[in-house]
Amino acid sequence: MLVGGSSEGEDPPFNDLTQYPMFYAPTLAVHYASAFVPNLFTAVGKQPVQARPDLRRLAIPYGGPVPIAVLAAVVAGQPPSGVPAFISTWQRDYDYLYVVGRHVANPLPDLLEELDRSARFVLYKIRRTR
Repeated sequence: MLVGGSSEGEDPPFNDLTQYPMFYAPTLAVHYASAFVPNLFTAVGKQPVQARPDLRRLAIPYGGPVPIAVLAAVVAGQPPSGVPAFISTWQRDYDYLYVVGRHVANPLPDLLEELDRSARFVLYKIRRTR
């Protein structure tokens, strides 16, 4: 499950710290659904939790949700310069996208199926692309 953000907001959201727990809610899927959530893992030597070797290429070397605009640009074949390798094939590498922040219209309706939403997040199923 990839964690994205609906805007270019701060991380952490200092203007409203009540939003901050939502950034890490997806990590509960690691335990409850045996999911890989890259935001749970940390850099080698900093914390004891690390991604398995076969998934290490997807581990995020720094925290924070990926802006949905960046994810949409990658799918459109127009990634911003310097987009990290772990994001370049996100639509094939992940099954779900959890978008934190205010609700925005689904930017990729052919790819993302909305499963659930609240005022602070949207959970999408990623349809497989060929």
